[in-house]
Amino acid sequence: MRVVFTNADPDTFAEHRDRFVRRVLGHGRGRGARVPRRALEELLDFKYGEFNEGGDGLLARWQVDDVAALMLHWLPEGGRPAPRVAEVRAALDAWLRFLDDRGLLDRRSDPRAELLDAVDELAEPYRKAVADPAEHRVGAYLHRLMTELGYDVDDPDQVAEFEERTESGEIPLDDEILTAVAEGEAVGLKPLLAGPGRAGYSWQAPRLPSDSEREAAIEAAPAVARLRARSEGGLPEDPDEVWETAFAEVSGTVAAALDLDEESFADVFGLAPDEFAVAPLTALFIESAPLSVALLVETVAVLGERIGLGGTLDDVEQARFTTAVGLVLGELEKLGAVEQEPSGEDADPLDEPAYRLTPLGVAKAFDELTFEGYRIREFDELMAEDAEVLLERAATGKTFGEADLDAWIAARGPAAAVRELVAVARRTDDCTHRAAVRAVTAERAAEARPVYEELRDDPGFGAQARSWLFDAGFLKESDLRAGDLPWVMLDNVAALARLDLLDAEHLAEMPLRVGGASLFDLALSLRHPEARFLLTWFGEKHPDAGVRRAARTALHRLTGDGARRP
Repeated sequence: MRVVFTNADPDTFAEHRDRFVRRVLGHGRGRGARVPRRALEELLDFKYGEFNEGGDGLLARWQVDDVAALMLHWLPEGGRPAPRVAEVRAALDAWLRFLDDRGLLDRRSDPRAELLDAVDELAEPYRKAVADPAEHRVGAYLHRLMTELGYDVDDPDQVAEFEERTESGEIPLDDEILTAVAEGEAVGLKPLLAGPGRAGYSWQAPRLPSDSEREAAIEAAPAVARLRARSEGGLPEDPDEVWETAFAEVSGTVAAALDLDEESFADVFGLAPDEFAVAPLTALFIESAPLSVALLVETVAVLGERIGLGGTLDDVEQARFTTAVGLVLGELEKLGAVEQEPSGEDADPLDEPAYRLTPLGVAKAFDELTFEGYRIREFDELMAEDAEVLLERAATGKTFGEADLDAWIAARGPAAAVRELVAVARRTDDCTHRAAVRAVTAERAAEARPVYEELRDDPGFGAQARSWLFDAGFLKESDLRAGDLPWVMLDNVAALARLDLLDAEHLAEMPLRVGGASLFDLALSLRHPEARFLLTWFGEKHPDAGVRRAARTALHRLTGDGARRP
């Protein structure tokens, strides 16, 4: 079973969620326990998470903070009648027992007893949140405000002081904002208990500069060097303080160059000047690749809601945004936060430059995104993760995901790493992960060979092991069994289809008959777990009408003749 979904699209997760629900309900019946289905579905949806709230996509890793985010944000804000406390508790207990009985419960999880105790402890706050969502939202907003102002929300004396200062007006509270918060509109930073969401875990895992590296980079930045030279000792000694002061001036410098005050700047660009100054940094971090000015302009315009994704600015707006983004990039370059990507030998001199982050820019973008509530793994943290986390990143095809997996394998040691990766391939029900393991282990054949040799006769994995050994040249064709190679071929085709990599060229070269049998008949006779998906995909998307018809006929045989569902 696959249990990591950090990079999975909603349709992929929904397919797996349905399997989880069926299996957990069956597991509960086997224990004589009733599992509340809707509460279980809500719990799984939470752990899959949204872009910047809810769970982190790690379905087998549960900590007390997850329970708090589930009960004090996700369920009260879910828009559907919230399950009762007893149902939440029963669903969580059933899921944890199911994972534990199958050896899937993440070793980083808090003990089951502590997680269930957390449900009990949050029962009353949960009931109040469900009964009065508006008051709960305002409380969560004030909770975040207190934290931003430096108050300890767990200290009664500090809470009392905060309340006194708000009641006296010393800390002003905008009634319009409070009303918007109470009504559930997105205002300001997200609540502290909203959960991390998946996005941060799907981005690059940065190697942040050390304190000494950061200080050296700051002092080397042209803007800081000029400030030091002009200040005659008037600047703070702390390089970070100097740099942050200089960075804070970027927004004002750009607005002044455009002859705009803060309000008119926001009217023109849809972002406040300080938000506009940060936007190129966070865009470059998220993309984790050099971007041209044109792409950065498009990204900033989307953030300012001047265009939608894939939209275009008119000529006047394009020129205005290009000028403003160019000014920001110039200031960031002086601060040592961005640099131009060196041109290749064959580069056209008329091409516009592409920009990338420096280590200083990576650190600043990381800080800004973390402040916005995104949970981003650092590189060393990622290297300590389990195989499935690295594999799932690599299976997306992102360059940094593949590089991270290579680094993880080197850090683990190839022999130990390939053993862990093959273990994931044995238990997963995801063909893209199986295909990724085959590819990665093929590149490390010497280390992987003994692992696959041990599994040649494994009832559930033998066909894959034998096929891998044959493809690597370690097994003769006479050692294969009927169906070995076709099973793996079907699995690879399914992986390509699920990753949207089956283009017209692939389809034109793909044999639709193997050893006299049609591809579709093989999917049925081998009872391949991807049979339903493959037949549906070919029946809808293959360019040849005859092939589509044959696939639909085979699908009807699978679903209409009483065949067991693969």
